[in-house]
Amino acid sequence: SSSQCLHLLIHGESHISRNPLDNDTELRDCSTIVVAKVPEAIPIRKPVSINASELTATRRIYVIGFNRCGTRSLTTAFKQAGIGCVHWDRNQLMLAILSDLRRHGRINLQTHYPGSNAFLDLIHVPEHGKNGDHILCEGTLLHQHLIDSDPDAYFILNTRSVEGWLASRCRHLNGSFLEIYRQHLGRIKRKELDVDDVLLEWRRMWHQAHAEILSRFQCEPHLRSLVFDIENTPYNILKQ
Repeated sequence: SSSQCLHLLIHGESHISRNPLDNDTELRDCSTIVVAKVPEAIPIRKPVSINASELTATRRIYVIGFNRCGTRSLTTAFKQAGIGCVHWDRNQLMLAILSDLRRHGRINLQTHYPGSNAFLDLIHVPEHGKNGDHILCEGTLLHQHLIDSDPDAYFILNTRSVEGWLASRCRHLNGSFLEIYRQHLGRIKRKELDVDDVLLEWRRMWHQAHAEILSRFQCEPHLRSLVFDIENTPYNILKQ
């Protein structure tokens, strides 16, 4: 139904798979994105913290919100606290996540980044990393896999107002991020898309991810979870 996530894979022509990780094609030849019905908007007016007011470098930290939500500032804050960080890594971070899921069904970033505890900016965008990749994947939409793979870690939903997020994404890299995304999303949907189509898709993803993640944080209070609104939350909430 339209309320279920549709994982769309592209390898040459488009193929639809119930689970993109079951596809036998090489990882670099696939594109992954999630399309879903838009749930009701979730207002975020103040930080919500559950068992994660203090962060340490002894546990892994996953910043599972979208890019353009303060990931560089959070990376700086973690590094100043002596926490080893991986921020995007020119698409390689997302490739490691997808590779683990394809091969093992769970994520183990310690095998790829043994000196790091915090992982941010989980996204793979074509032409913004290794040449020739056609993967379009939002790590935020893999939040269930991230939490299930390392439930004792800290999970931070970095966020901001949806309108501010959309505007920031449109400006990112002088608009080239938006254009590349438009082209590859059009390939997935097999039709020409304009900017408004991309903004609609981004808005859908934002609402879907926030609804699912906030619901899980609320339903599983044992998780070390934190909602960090970059427009309202003071950074000292991250200090030990």
